Amino acid sequence: MELDEFVEMLGHLNADEMQSIASAIDASHQTAADEVEAWEDLMRIDDALRSRGRTRAGARAAHEATQAVRAAALHTGVEISVTVVTRVAREAALLARALVAGADEPVAHLEREFAVSERSR
Repeated sequence: MELDEFVEMLGHLNADEMQSIASAIDASHQTAADEVEAWEDLMRIDDALRSRGRTRAGARAAHEATQAVRAAALHTGVEISVTVVTRVAREAALLARALVAGADEPVAHLEREFAVSERSR
């Protein structure tokens, strides 16, 4: 997945897709092993961004992803829990940073959570 494609997809999420993504995120963080894997992914992303000199690009990508989720939530016309929007926005920001970093393993882990919205299109 490319960053631009991902951000565009985020901007078109509906309330059901956001809820499905939030549920997928919750499901992927059930055990201590899941949390360790999430921390390892975060460290891989940070390392890859630093080693490639792309930390600013990663920050911009994270901001774009977060703004796309927030805009989608506002435009659904349905009230979506702040918890759901926050959860989706944070994970979207992390995936956007991973895409910029070219961190393949974290991208694969994070993309699974967002695949829910792709199946419904």
